[in-house]
Amino acid sequence: MSNKKENLIKLLEFIDEVSNEPGNEWFKEKLYTKFREPNSPAIDEIYEYCIRKIIADQADKFYNDFKLLPIKEKLIKDFIRMEQFRREDNFEDFCLGMHQQFEAIVNFLCDTQEEFCNKIILDKNKPAYRIKNKDKTYSEYKLWQLILTTFKTQDDANKIFDQKIIRWEYPFKLKAVIYYYCFDGKIWDYFRFKDYYDLLNEIYQSRNLNHRGGYQTENQKLITLRILSEKHKYYFKFLGLLEDFTTKTNSKTIILCS
Repeated sequence: MSNKKENLIKLLEFIDEVSNEPGNEWFKEKLYTKFREPNSPAIDEIYEYCIRKIIADQADKFYNDFKLLPIKEKLIKDFIRMEQFRREDNFEDFCLGMHQQFEAIVNFLCDTQEEFCNKIILDKNKPAYRIKNKDKTYSEYKLWQLILTTFKTQDDANKIFDQKIIRWEYPFKLKAVIYYYCFDGKIWDYFRFKDYYDLLNEIYQSRNLNHRGGYQTENQKLITLRILSEKHKYYFKFLGLLEDFTTKTNSKTIILCS
């Protein structure tokens, strides 16, 4: 009961602050009118209004210094939707709203950041990482193998790398962005890179839960079942990744005007 009272006191303080902001005179008048009406649901409406305002403020602050100005407004809107879904415990749509932010950033970088795109294309045959073998020797792998996976061939790489990066399949674009922006083009530990990519892939798989009846491989089914069984943890895992990804991509982005 004491916690509920404290929360209500904080709510009243916030309502008072909001109602006294310049331009919110209409809200103050509506508040006054609502409370005069018998059996009014005003407190629920006020609470929802306050929550929406808090989420909008959080979104603005999260993307406050983001350099990709042409997509900044879209990212803010997707962030607001994502947080609204999180509040409703709608995990599937939460993941959709989050994935749309990653996807927008990845596509925009691959379409506009020439230094990044040229670096990826030119370095396709350069060593990107190595893995220690059981006999304590090392196997070295090229950048195209990191991005396309080692199941592809040099011919596959030539065909794909001859295209502009924006035309690549999304997983390839995502790996290129992670390599350049999140790992600064230097992979000292391949498994850290793999864990980072796998977590982003888990967001993508969770987002696909929205497509009812869509085909899933056995591995994809296992991923989504594991995530859904611990979704209360994955809310925070995914939010932490969004903060890390946006911070790192933003720090190396060349400022673009809208």
